[in-house]
Amino acid sequence: MNVIDLEQFACQRLDINRQRLALKEQQEQRLTVAYNGGLFCIDIALMAFLASWDNAFDLYLKDSYGNPIYIDSAEALLERCRVRWSEVMNDWHNQHQELKKVRRINQLDE
Repeated sequence: MNVIDLEQFACQRLDINRQRLALKEQQEQRLTVAYNGGLFCIDIALMAFLASWDNAFDLYLKDSYGNPIYIDSAEALLERCRVRWSEVMNDWHNQHQELKKVRRINQLDE
């Protein structure tokens, strides 16, 4: 490989990393759910907490904006979170697989 080939390879690698980072940011922004006037960022900790909550007790959660939101049904919020999580992770996985294919095709051309 000469210097020009190395520069092209470095640029392609940087471009792939940028695309991967942009995809990650795009999908993480989609990991939100609205409930009872609040907006919640979905993560494993939130889903685990909701799954373990006893609905016999009142639940107030701080939303993404720092506001306390009354959760009338932890099960209902958990179900919304699970559905959204599944949608986003499925899309993310499929798009990530496409990025990997593009990278492999580019490497074959060299």
